[in-house]
Amino acid sequence: MSQIISGLLYSKSLPTAGEAATCLVESNGVVINPLHQRVHFDALKAMVGGFDHNQLQLHWQSQGEDFTFIPADTAAQKALYSQLPASEVVGLKGWKTATSSQSAVWNSLWYLTGLIALTFALVIWQYDRVLDWVTTKISIETEKKMGESVLTSLSGQSNILREGVAVDAVKAIGGVLTKGSKYQYQWFVANDDTVNAFAMPGGIVVVNSGLLKKADSANELAAVLAHEVQHVEQRHALKNMLNSAGIATVVMVVLGDANAAMVIIAHKFSSQFFSRNIEAEADLKGAALLIKQKIKPEGMVTFFKKLAEEHSTKNPNASSMPEWLSSHPDTAKRIEATRVYIAKHACLDCKQLVWDKAQILKSLTHLNDKK
Repeated sequence: MSQIISGLLYSKSLPTAGEAATCLVESNGVVINPLHQRVHFDALKAMVGGFDHNQLQLHWQSQGEDFTFIPADTAAQKALYSQLPASEVVGLKGWKTATSSQSAVWNSLWYLTGLIALTFALVIWQYDRVLDWVTTKISIETEKKMGESVLTSLSGQSNILREGVAVDAVKAIGGVLTKGSKYQYQWFVANDDTVNAFAMPGGIVVVNSGLLKKADSANELAAVLAHEVQHVEQRHALKNMLNSAGIATVVMVVLGDANAAMVIIAHKFSSQFFSRNIEAEADLKGAALLIKQKIKPEGMVTFFKKLAEEHSTKNPNASSMPEWLSSHPDTAKRIEATRVYIAKHACLDCKQLVWDKAQILKSLTHLNDKK
């Protein structure tokens, strides 16, 4: 009797991290659930995959879409291999040979990885420079895939809006700020009353509905977006995620196994906090971006001050700050540094942006009413 093999199923129509599935080997093919797909042996192709190049992957096409099934662990992989007919499944005969020949190579690479890690430990004071170097070696396409992976992970936890009045408002202002950028930005609104906004690698920016409600003008929203855009443009988001995910993830990305790294990075995103110097850089470069695009930059100072003062008034004995400020250290110093920068770079022809906040709030209220 055939054993049901557990694993993950991948395709373009499924989540990036894969979907739990099972594979049952029958007399003339396999049955993949929960899709209820029956695939004949001669339609299957066995391939070598995984970071160590010892993983069994089954590939096939169904209705013009590519599918891949990967057993859950080594035991499941061995069970699947033993049940499949090597004479009928393309690539299965050579799979065992290929994995054996790769073993020595990948063992050597693991030793090399250990050596690299040891070297990093010995020169820990150069770690920031190492990360800077690594980020220069990562393509924008890979960076975009990392951001998409994080977005997919967050979409399962939060109500991410991809269209609507609020998204259009963010997109309109963001589009002005990012003219001529090497990134193709994507703008989203999270239906979340927390006053927050964040950027992901590759040009993905999410603004919480709470921040839209708190901003008194389109220029205050533009200031927040300009700050987050600089986290993308300066590759702060990419560098910080690699740093949070650890040295093993950095090595995986450098060696080209970005898919494995993305899973780790997605789980680490929630702990993302930027350093004092990085925040200061995003503030000043954000202000410079506003001035470059002829948008009055004072919104950055007024929004910072409003959040800080409001929180101080309501919570005189509390040490915590609103989320968007608490993850951005030294608020008072940042406000003053930004104010001084703007004063030194007077922009006489900068304009006040226009938005329809009432319509935005109405759309968000209507959305909540549907719940």
